[in-house]
Amino acid sequence: MKRVVVLLLPLTAACASLGAGPEKGASSPESAIEIFLVAANRQDVTVMSSVWGTEKGPTSKSATFKLLDWGHARRVRRDLERRELIMMMCLGHEKAVIGSSSPGEAGRRKITVQLSAANRTASPTFTAVQGPQNRWFVENFDLDQLSSKGFCRAKPAQPRP
Repeated sequence: MKRVVVLLLPLTAACASLGAGPEKGASSPESAIEIFLVAANRQDVTVMSSVWGTEKGPTSKSATFKLLDWGHARRVRRDLERRELIMMMCLGHEKAVIGSSSPGEAGRRKITVQLSAANRTASPTFTAVQGPQNRWFVENFDLDQLSSKGFCRAKPAQPRP
């Protein structure tokens, strides 16, 4: 079964609180990807980082921050924020169709998502992983495919006259 996520203004307004509560992650792999994509389109780093993570939980709250000295922790946090901005730049889309889930390694779920924007389409595979308290996180996605299909641009392409 496929779910269509059409990002319209009413939908994005209704999703403003997704992932913003005290509970990080999502209830299913598909909803983690949906929240991740809506947040990327809205350029909402806070919501996006609430569902980006590993089996240990959100990347932004990784246990490594507790083990590092303050200066190193700031550099790591800055690096994570840069990665999130790059992901946002590449995930901009007008329509997303979330495909069915298939098993991956160590309980992970692999889900192909068809993204469309202007005259471009791409079908990157997302990897979702279950973390603490049975919450799901987007662990990875095929950034190279998005880049090769013209999704990763510093500025949106200008229409030709």
